[in-house]
Amino acid sequence: MNKNTSRKIWDHPWGYAEGFIVAAGVLLSGILLQFAAGNIETALFASPVNTIVGALFVAGLLAVHFLSGKSRVVRWLSSVYATIPALVILLILAMILGILPQFAAGTEKGQLPPHPFTSLGWYQMTTSWPFVLLCFYNLSILGLTTLRRTTRKHTWREIGFYLNHLGLFIALLGGILGSADMERLTMTIQEGQVEWRGNLKTGEIKELPLAIQLDTFMIEEYEPKLVIIENGTGKMLPASRPESYMFEGIGKATQLAGVTLEITDYLPHAAIFRDSTFMNVVPMMMEGATTAIKVKADKPGLAQPIEGWVSNGSYLFPHIFLQIDEETSVAMPVQEVKKYSSHVTAFTESGITKEAVIEVNKPLQVEDWMIYQYSYDDTKGKYSDTSVFELVRDPWLKAVYTGIFMLLAGALFLFIAGPKKRTI
Repeated sequence: MNKNTSRKIWDHPWGYAEGFIVAAGVLLSGILLQFAAGNIETALFASPVNTIVGALFVAGLLAVHFLSGKSRVVRWLSSVYATIPALVILLILAMILGILPQFAAGTEKGQLPPHPFTSLGWYQMTTSWPFVLLCFYNLSILGLTTLRRTTRKHTWREIGFYLNHLGLFIALLGGILGSADMERLTMTIQEGQVEWRGNLKTGEIKELPLAIQLDTFMIEEYEPKLVIIENGTGKMLPASRPESYMFEGIGKATQLAGVTLEITDYLPHAAIFRDSTFMNVVPMMMEGATTAIKVKADKPGLAQPIEGWVSNGSYLFPHIFLQIDEETSVAMPVQEVKKYSSHVTAFTESGITKEAVIEVNKPLQVEDWMIYQYSYDDTKGKYSDTSVFELVRDPWLKAVYTGIFMLLAGALFLFIAGPKKRTI
């Protein structure tokens, strides 16, 4: 008589089926909490609350390991059968996070897209209950797996395992707990002024232990461009693939959308004087001057070429278009910014003074603060004397970096050590 040896769900030893059921249960619990309470208010978990939560979490893992480390459930939680399902479901949420646009914590619900995903917290994934609970579930598995390994006989090859697992544990736990302590503000400063107050996203003004003096603000622009536009709509031509010509010098010629253009004069700093019947373009080496190019335009059907000035204007002077015929005109778009930079002096309450040049992707670090070039007064264009900075402070960043460096060291160790050789 044949006995039925097929394993049923929840019969020991547990496998992948139970792993997916438990991970799905954690996800469902998070969804129910999300519907009941909405997104997690990170301000409620700021220091010292997050430090206490982290200490209790680590203490709980140690207690479970030392008191119940040999139980079937705990041993299963530190196995591949629990790890892979937990990672798969967390990865699915991470993919959703990468696909859907994310809004900052504290964004009003009315400002979020009117979509069912909003109720699930997917537009603010990192502060949603399902995501946070799954992160802690994965951290629990990771911690118990690491603790279980300590009960085995140790060899020098275990160094790579501990570096990888502890590094990942520290980086993830530090990133989750540290999000509540992160400060992000903007600061607007005019040349020659000193500012020590930042603006939160809520509009609240906060005094900082850091002051910044804007010594000089500079903008570099690319050479001006010429385009052919449709008079009725202002759209660049040809409509299917708009063409443009970047200024190369006086006397140069080009073809744009069937129009032949010849550069006859160029004023990088010009003033425009005009009324209903008269216009004059003259050099002006003063703030507010605009860029002007004199062109000769010709196209099939014209009795003779049209010559005149084209300008992209400034906060003092208007744009100038050169009308070719009833359908088309020559125009100069606003010049593209190549680079903008702020020469600053930073001061701290502890007496530190730093002089530096801040550019996009070249921030300045002063104590725990990272100062980024954020924006400028674009209404004045290249004559802007106002710079906008973003200041970010993350006191848990050192813990995250420590975990990342441990991960890198573990990967390097495993690469150097190589696979364990089997003896025949």
